[in-house]
Order: sequence, then structure tokens, then C-alpha cells
Amino acid sequence: MIFWKREANQPQKIEVFCRHAFFSSVSQHKKRIPGFSHEQCYRNLLETFDFDRGNLTYFFDSAKGPLSKHFLKIEKNVIEIQEGTEAGSFLRLLDHVSHLDLHPETILYFVEDDYLHRPGWLDVLLEGMQIAEYATLYDHKDKYFLYPNLTSLIFVSSICHWRTTPSTTNTFALRFKTLLRDLSIHRRFSSDRAITSDHEKFCQLQAQGTMLISSMPGWSTHAEPEFASPCINWEQYLTRSPSHVSR
Repeated sequence: MIFWKREANQPQKIEVFCRHAFFSSVSQHKKRIPGFSHEQCYRNLLETFDFDRGNLTYFFDSAKGPLSKHFLKIEKNVIEIQEGTEAGSFLRLLDHVSHLDLHPETILYFVEDDYLHRPGWLDVLLEGMQIAEYATLYDHKDKYFLYPNLTSLIFVSSICHWRTTPSTTNTFALRFKTLLRDLSIHRRFSSDRAITSDHEKFCQLQAQGTMLISSMPGWSTHAEPEFASPCINWEQYLTRSPSHVSR
């Protein structure tokens, strides 16, 4: 086990980019946590985000329906695209973010529209980004039953434990300088396909010496019960209030 201590004067700025679509054929068949909706995940992200410490930008794919009929219509910071596929929308996200004028140390967090987060996730993510170049808050359950021979390095920060993991989904964090360095790899595994080959992408990054870590327990989860981050009752984080979160 490796103990980690926060270094002084580390940048704390975070830029969050959340991708939404009017309709996704990729996710329509998936089993979901009871009470799930994409709007619930949107509200959960708003309610757990600290707007004094970062910015939240939405990407909306209107290929299968207009923004005017989607719950994101009330948001101001929405970038509208027309792609129709997960991989296509991720490529447009990469195009946009890679051309921003950001400090190299700026932390980026890419989020898909069917994830839930626990309160305090931002502090956890910032700690993870001091340990490794890539971090995820999703403790993907498949690592516990599909990889019987998987071994991991274990780290401990002030809030939780972390493990090295071979791959994750397209919901992950990295620094701006890391994105620019690895941009060709991210593009390669989303090009000429409908769905990003995320597992293969992170395995390629690992083969090049890049470390990916995930928090234990998870501070976020894909809202799919079979693969949800274990040890957490995720239903409690589904918002019951219909009100919009002001900021």
C-alpha cells in the first residue's frame, strides 16, 4: 500500500464536460437503477458540483431530437452538435477541448449522461489526480468478477483508497497537458465506429506506461445495476425534487 500526501500549491481548477443526447440507441436496452432517468443524473451532477471551484459545460447531440424538447434547454452553457453516435460525440468533444486556451495543469473531467455521483466527489477526484495521470471515480464491478487474475497497486489518500485498473469507460479525468499528449490515442479508438472502444483505449495507454486509478469505494457509478460501483446504495442519490438547482 502506498500512502499519498497532497503537495502544496497544487492547481485546484476543474473543467467538467458532460455529454448528453436526445436519444441513444446504445443505452436504451440497458437495465437501470430503480428510479433512474437521464434528468435525474443531470440533477445529481448539479447538486453535487461546487461551482466556485470549477466550470460545467454540456455537449448536446441533437441528431435524434432538438434541444428545445430536452431538459438541457434551460442551461446556458450548452454546445450543440449533430453526430448520432457516442463515438462521434466524443470526437467532437475532443476537438473542442483540445483547442481551448487552458493552463497545462488544468484538470478535465469527461462525464457521460447516465452517471450518478456521491457528494464530495470533487475533492476525491482532485486527490486522485495528484496520484496518477488518469483517474476515475467509477469502481467498475466487472473488475471483481471478469478479471480473476487482476492485481492492482493500492494507494491511500486522505479520503479513500485507490487501485490501479486496466480500463474504464469514457467517464474519466486527466489534465489538459495529458489530453494533448494522448490526443491521437483517444481519437483512434473513437474513429470509424459508433461506440468508443474504451477498454482497448485504456489498455493501449497502460501499455505505454500510463497509469489509471479508480477510487474505492466508488464516488460515481454508471447507472447500470449489474456493473454499479459496489458497497453503495446508489438509489439514495436519485433526486426526488423537480426543482432546478440554481447557481
